[in-house]
Amino acid sequence: MEILVAALVAAVLAWAGPRVVAALPEPEEPDDDKPLYATIARARGLAPGLALAAAALAAVVGWRVDWALLPLWIVFVVVGVWLSYVDARTRLLPFVLTAPLHLLCLVLVGLAALLAQDWHLAVRAVVANVLVFIVFWLVWALGRRFGRGAFGYGDVRLAAICGLVLGAVGAQEAVVGTYAGFVLGAVGGVALSLARLVDPKAFAFGPYLVLGSVVAVAVAPLF
Repeated sequence: MEILVAALVAAVLAWAGPRVVAALPEPEEPDDDKPLYATIARARGLAPGLALAAAALAAVVGWRVDWALLPLWIVFVVVGVWLSYVDARTRLLPFVLTAPLHLLCLVLVGLAALLAQDWHLAVRAVVANVLVFIVFWLVWALGRRFGRGAFGYGDVRLAAICGLVLGAVGAQEAVVGTYAGFVLGAVGGVALSLARLVDPKAFAFGPYLVLGSVVAVAVAPLF
């Protein structure tokens, strides 16, 4: 039942994605090749595609996580799917989406801890939030210092959110999810580069972070 409910709620919420994307403010100094948000929001079949993707990810989450964590993960999956689409099309993760998502996830972590009567859950989530942010910030900073870098600061923000929601599930999930995001990003980036579908020096990392988080929820208990 939890799997079905999670999938249905996520699908309904994710269906609003085109309207959300169309309403995003354009960056002040966009790249010359960046498409307008309003343009990518009109992509054919976008609403059902986002709904299907969110439902599939939420079903995995509903299969694995405790009921108290479902609101947190449904919100993460829905907005994560929107962000993944935007990142894939523009190589940007808008602050106007990542910042509210981070705050809302913090509130939902507190709600989950209250419902489960487990404040270790909240502490674990915040610790993972901070540690994952530090790891990704260091990689980003080193990349900026010595080269173009593997990803942008938007990826750092999204990774911190991934650490938060994964940490709420467990420390093992947070470790596996962080590792999975890197691995999926590396493998997926190489594959798409070889297929000449993306620029190997500038591909979207956000979708791999979201997918890696859900994969971690599914497989971490097997380790």
